Amino acid sequence: MKLKTFVERMTAYDLKRDRLKIVEDLRQLATNRTLLSEHLYTTIQQAGFSTKNSLYGAYAFVLHYNDLFTVRLGFWSPVTSHDESETFIYDLNHTHDFEIYAVGYGGDGYTTVSRKILDQTPLQAGKRPALGEERVLKLAPGEVLHMLPLKEIHKQLPPKTMSASLSLLIHPPQSVKTEEAWCFDENYVPTYPGIATQETAFYENTLSLLERA
Repeated sequence: MKLKTFVERMTAYDLKRDRLKIVEDLRQLATNRTLLSEHLYTTIQQAGFSTKNSLYGAYAFVLHYNDLFTVRLGFWSPVTSHDESETFIYDLNHTHDFEIYAVGYGGDGYTTVSRKILDQTPLQAGKRPALGEERVLKLAPGEVLHMLPLKEIHKQLPPKTMSASLSLLIHPPQSVKTEEAWCFDENYVPTYPGIATQETAFYENTLSLLERA
């Protein structure tokens, strides 16, 4: 499936009800092995070699963005040290404030470990919520992960080989967004709101220092 076709279908779907169709279309999109080359070619044609509008972060490309959703191609590297693990934010328990679908695209795929949050009350730092049973899923090619916003705590574990995943992120309506995503310690105790805000701040500060050197 071409990216353009996928975007057209997502735009026509009810993103809250047509979940089975979304899963199947995401699997079909993942059979397109030229997504990255097509994206880079289009980006270079439009903006030269500037990466300002094409990179989501250091390891992911935004293939499409609109007010409703984002289509993202991410890369996941195996690691050999704790520092490398922190670079990819592996082994960090966290929630998302948006709905996400992800399908394995290449390599053996990272592993995600998740637990449902059973409490309906807002999270508080230092107060562990009631949780469901642990669920483990390896995002191998064709395997699909689906998570609702603020309903699950999960972490990624590194793959054995360089891997890639294709994700559909559904943006939460600003009018109903009342809670933040959180990060948790190894015992699932909430530590601070925001997804890896401390790690991201450190990373961005390090980059700014390198740019000044």
